[in-house]
Formats: sequence, structure tokens, C-alpha cells
Amino acid sequence: MSNGAEQRAEFDDVDLALLAHLQRDGRATYEALSRTLGLSRPSARARMQRLLESGVVRIVGVVHPSVFGLDAYAHVAVTVRGPVLAVAEQIAGMQDAVFVSVVAGEYSLVAELRSQTQATLAGDIRLICALPGVQRVDTAVYTEILKDTFFPPGLYQPTVLDEVDRRLLALLQRDGRTSFADLGEAVGLSTSAARTRVLRLQESGTVHVGARVHPGALGMAQVLGVALSFDDRADEALETIRRMTQVDYLATAIGRCDAVCTIMNHSAEGVFQLLETIRAVPGVRGVESYTHLRLVRESYDRPLTLLDEASAHPASRGLR
Repeated sequence: MSNGAEQRAEFDDVDLALLAHLQRDGRATYEALSRTLGLSRPSARARMQRLLESGVVRIVGVVHPSVFGLDAYAHVAVTVRGPVLAVAEQIAGMQDAVFVSVVAGEYSLVAELRSQTQATLAGDIRLICALPGVQRVDTAVYTEILKDTFFPPGLYQPTVLDEVDRRLLALLQRDGRTSFADLGEAVGLSTSAARTRVLRLQESGTVHVGARVHPGALGMAQVLGVALSFDDRADEALETIRRMTQVDYLATAIGRCDAVCTIMNHSAEGVFQLLETIRAVPGVRGVESYTHLRLVRESYDRPLTLLDEASAHPASRGLR
């Protein structure tokens, strides 16, 4: 799920293929896009511009959370006594709460926390437990993120960042397709030097540049969260679920469930069929779902000023 316009744009199959490619590589050249889509370069460029001008698609750089020293993640499911929105907004005001959504189902709302340490994470959970109206908080601590449009793919390779790197990251966060020439001019580098820097940041897993599009723009009116439990065939089941195109997010966890995923579809019937497919996957022992009703917060960026200390002492690992 993502912040953005709620209107639905008219996308054909070629647009959807273009979006899928841009989610994987938001800086793909028009030549590469034209080859992949079987279009002329001008046609690929025109489609790209139309998507960006639609207002529902953005191409941005997402900085790996480990760059900020954030290595402890958790999914919390909260039961609230009374109205839910006020509690959700309080949680959304916490710096470590990157995702907060009011849901329908067993729980009242769900949130994703990204903290520096397990101790900090535990403190965040205690704060949520102490909020007025909160009756219960069930936690699943993430062990690995297997699929996420907004998460740099692959292993994060810790690297020391200097001021030029930080400025480049800030520019990519605003517009992931800023040309190497414009990036270089903005930070005082040649075009080739800017290109080398950006490629290093991408290859190390420091930043991923990709397309963000609101599910509603694709007609994905049904967005569900799913808590999964497995038998001893967990690895096989996870790989099968990860490959499903309508699974937008998948993370393994310890706690109230073995994994958390997000699924999207155009209709309730489509969601039903997808849940039936997941239930039939060998190794899946339990499936608990909840419907996202209102997205209160989704923001994975941190102020790049926080990189000063974190980049001086790069994390020894990423959550991958």
C-alpha cells in the first residue's frame, strides 16, 4: 500500500508491464524499456511521461533502513476498545511506526515498526500497549523481508557514506529518474562521476529506485493482510507464495505468526480465490486475514541528517 491519489487511472496491459519493469528498475533507459516492451523509443518515452503525469505514479529512491541503523522490525496487531482512529493516529506519530492501517477483522489496526535495536523496538511496543483504549498488542518480529516493492532487493552491503553520497540520496528520494548530468551538477561532480556514485549506491543495496503506484490506481480495491503459519515445509511454501504476482509484500517472523504478507486484487471474489490458493499451498498450516480499511501512515523515508552518525558506523548486517 502507498500514499497517493485515490483515483483510478486507465492503464492497459503495456502500461502494467511498464510499471512492473519500473518497480524493478526505476532508472531503466528508454532504450531498455523499448526493447522489453516491444515499443519504439519515442513510444516508450511517451508512455513513461503519461504515467508520471497521471499523478498516481512516482519514481523515487528508497534508502535501505539499515543505512540509518534500523535493524529491528516488527508487525504489531492492536485491539482497541472504542474508536480506533485516534489510537491509530497516535501510533502514526511515532517515528519508528512506518506503516499504520485501520483494519477489519480480529484486530482494530496493524502497524509496522522499524527501530534501531531490539531494546528500542521493545520500548516502542510498550508505548503502544500503554496508549488509552489499547486492550491487546500481538507482535511478530520480522526475521527476513522476502518481497517488498519499497525495499532494496538483495543483500545490503554496509558502506560509509560521505556528504556527496547523502546529497545524491536526497535527490533520488525526490525524483528517482533525475539524470546523471543533473545529479552531477547538483553535487559538483561530472556526469560520469555521478553515474559511478549512483551505481555504487544501488549495487550495495543502499538505495533502490523504483515506481510507486497507489493500489487504487490499478483498480486493486481489495487489499488484505495475511498472517501465515507453516509446518516443516515452510521454505517451499514461502517460495511459492513469494512468486505469486498478487502478493505485494512478504516477510518471515517470530511471534504470533510465521510470516506476514499483503495481497491485492480487483474484487472480493478475486481475493477469495487467492486466499484459497494460498491455503492449498503445501506447507501452509494456518491463514488469518484482515482487510485494510484506512491507511493512516506509510512513510519509509528518514531524514538524511540521521545518516551522519549511522554512516560513520555502518551496520554489520541488513534485514535480508
